[in-house]
Amino acid sequence: MTRLLGEYRGLLLSALRDVLAASSTLSLLVRQHVGVEDEQGRPIDAAGKLLRPALVLFAAREFGGEIEPALPAAVALELVHNFSLVHDDIQDRDRTRRGRPTLWVAHGEAEAINAGDLLHAMAAREVARCGAAAASCLAQATVEMIEGQSLDLSYEGRFVAIDEYLAMIDRKTGALLRCSLELGGIVAGASDEALAALRELGIGMGRAFQIRDDVLGIWGDGDVVGKPRGSDVRRRKKAFPAVWAHAHAGQSDRRRLEAVYSGGEAGDNAVVWVVALMERVGAREAADAAVRDHLARGTRSLDRLPLSPAGRDELDELIRYLAGRTR
Repeated sequence: MTRLLGEYRGLLLSALRDVLAASSTLSLLVRQHVGVEDEQGRPIDAAGKLLRPALVLFAAREFGGEIEPALPAAVALELVHNFSLVHDDIQDRDRTRRGRPTLWVAHGEAEAINAGDLLHAMAAREVARCGAAAASCLAQATVEMIEGQSLDLSYEGRFVAIDEYLAMIDRKTGALLRCSLELGGIVAGASDEALAALRELGIGMGRAFQIRDDVLGIWGDGDVVGKPRGSDVRRRKKAFPAVWAHAHAGQSDRRRLEAVYSGGEAGDNAVVWVVALMERVGAREAADAAVRDHLARGTRSLDRLPLSPAGRDELDELIRYLAGRTR
């Protein structure tokens, strides 16, 4: 974990627990999904990296704002992220998340949908405390995120070009990462020029984050929860390595790849063949290069931001982590 992520973690966990503290059964399910309580209602720390809300607080601090006024926006962003995960798990039929059963598996689809809706509504309530501009920023990012999920589902029946893939991840993954930096700037009263630079940085970080996650979905190992080797091939996910391999394979390999991705869950032999094809056409090297390129493009905006020396160091460390993370 980087310094930036660790610095705000305790504060964010406490704020999430406070916001989700209602005594209803549905609120208990939500706390379990977010990862602040276990099934017996005991406090735990299983909330993931909390990257997005940490970036909200980081940007607020760097632009001269106080942390406390930015907390509702940070919490709201994390709630929107978790709302999307609940609904994505249903649509993708994912049975586990962070090593635990997904809500729809444990409690049924109807109650999982209710939990996702509750998270969305609570997010709108929290961000409204930070003013109209912050609420508008999060609402627009949520719209784009949902559009990105719809695009992702529409790609299941066909292979897409790299540009189409990037357009999808700019919405599905990138929208909330862009919003995280922008939200912090808005709460702190940053200038329009600074907000534009923060958005540019967020675009690069969002693309790098998703492409690196795609690499883990193909070449991750059993120590990475939910990311064993070939897991995204088995699920026939149109991740960056698959898109690259399809574009650069020969005609016969392309037809076989399309056949693998058009059926049900891919079997072991098919997974081995697809991963070998990806390696043969340089998909992993291309993905690694794309991560570096998108981060480089995003970090060019750093010189236009009035970051403190300590803040610049923290952000540089986070960017290096995103470029080469293994978890």
